[in-house]
Parts: sequence; structure tokens; C-alpha cells
Amino acid sequence: MKWIYPIVLIFICMILSCSPQDELKPPTNPYDPDNPDYELPHASVIGEVDYGEVIDTSVVTIIWRGNETAYEFSYRCYLDIVESAWSAWTRDTSVILHYLDEGNYQFDIKARTNQSVPVEGDANSFHFAVDAVKGLAMMVFPRYKEVSVGEEFEIEILAEEVDSIMGTEIELTFDPAIIEVKDVIYGAFMFDGGDLSITFKEIDNENGKVGIVLVRTSNVNPTVSGTGTLAVLEIEALSVGSTEIAFTDMCTFRNKDNLPIAIREKTIGIVLVE
Repeated sequence: MKWIYPIVLIFICMILSCSPQDELKPPTNPYDPDNPDYELPHASVIGEVDYGEVIDTSVVTIIWRGNETAYEFSYRCYLDIVESAWSAWTRDTSVILHYLDEGNYQFDIKARTNQSVPVEGDANSFHFAVDAVKGLAMMVFPRYKEVSVGEEFEIEILAEEVDSIMGTEIELTFDPAIIEVKDVIYGAFMFDGGDLSITFKEIDNENGKVGIVLVRTSNVNPTVSGTGTLAVLEIEALSVGSTEIAFTDMCTFRNKDNLPIAIREKTIGIVLVE
């Protein structure tokens, strides 16, 4: 048994020679603010759309990527300076945006950690523009609207990129069980600089139709060009469901000789009542 004592002695010496400084350190914690490499959670847009790009479609997929401390994400997208609400937190790293109207958009994305008390990072902003409608067009704005039963709201009827028009005839259809058109307000576009005008409106809520006629009668400035609001529909939501606000084949623009001008595109609107 004498051979056991040298082994035991060596083992005791090894234990005594170890100091607390020689103990294994825990792995670096990326969520610890004392970590010199610590970063707040953040996300940035990558992929299909470039910053500042003008896209020619009303549907786009936005993809983003988070850093090491980013666990879930929240986003919002809005036209020009009209901010929208943030989405619920999600583990998704992409979203498909539908029914985008013409104009400049800002997409904000932010991230947070998965700690018991999550740490939220600053939002990053991404900008792009939509130019999906080319040439002479009539449009419903916005393309998509969510409202509640009993809510009153407005829908605009726009002329897009028109050239030297004197008048317009508009006929719209909708589901009268879902919404009711309370009134039609004439837009300023057709009468900018005009001395006199001819207007007509007919609201048929029983059959779900609206008719509008706008004519300039100015001898000095007989026509208008560009993009602007033709009319505004004042609407009340009646019941849960969805309806299109759509143009019929009766819609037309007219030149100074009262001849019809072919409309290249007519974009509908969708109202969802919840």
C-alpha cells in the first residue's frame, strides 16, 4: 500500500495549488450591459427593396434581420407623415404589405430581448416610394380602409396624371348593406382657377351607387392637368363585412371639346368593417 501515499500527496498538492483565479469563467453573456461587446437589440431592413427605391406595385415584401440580442420584432408602415400604430411583437422577419397607395412611405422596425423584463432597442427607419399607377387614371384613396360599425369616415376619389381635362363623369358602386354614403363633397382640383362650374351628384344607397359630374366653364382656364382630388365621399359603416368601392364603365374624363378621354386605369378601394 506504500504506493498509494505518493499519489494522494500529489493530488492534495494539486488542490492546494489551485486558486480562485484559475477557476473557469462563465461564458460571456451578450445580454449583460457590462459586457464590452454588448449591443442593444436592433433590426434593419434587408432584401428585396432598396432604401429610397420607387416600386411599381401596390404589394411589397419587407424583410429584416436582427442582431444577437434581438429576439422579437415590431414594425409599422405609413404614408408620408401620417404615423400608424406599431404591430404586435412577432418572431417573424418579414411582412407582406398590401394595398399600398401612391406616395412616399416610411417603414419602422424595432427589436427587443427575450428576458423576463425585455429590453427594447431604438427603431430603425427605412424609406421607399410607390408609383404603381402610370398615366391617366381614376383612383379610390385609400385603397384599403379598416373601420368599426357606426364609424363615419371619408374616401377620396382622385384624378391621377391627367392632361388638359375640362370635365369628368364618375359612377361608383358599393354594397349598401355594409356602408352608407351620407354625402359627396366636391374636390378643389377641377375648379382650381375656374370662374364658374357645373356640378351634379346622385346618391342611391338603396342600390349602392353614386353618380358625380364635374365640369369647368372658365374661358380663361378651360382645362386642368396633374393629380388631385375630384370628390370626397362621407360614409358611415353599417354592418360587419367588406365591400369594394369600384368604378363602372360609365366613368370618363372629357377634353375641352367635350370628347371622352380614355382612362388607362381605375383602381378600386376596399372597406373592411369590423
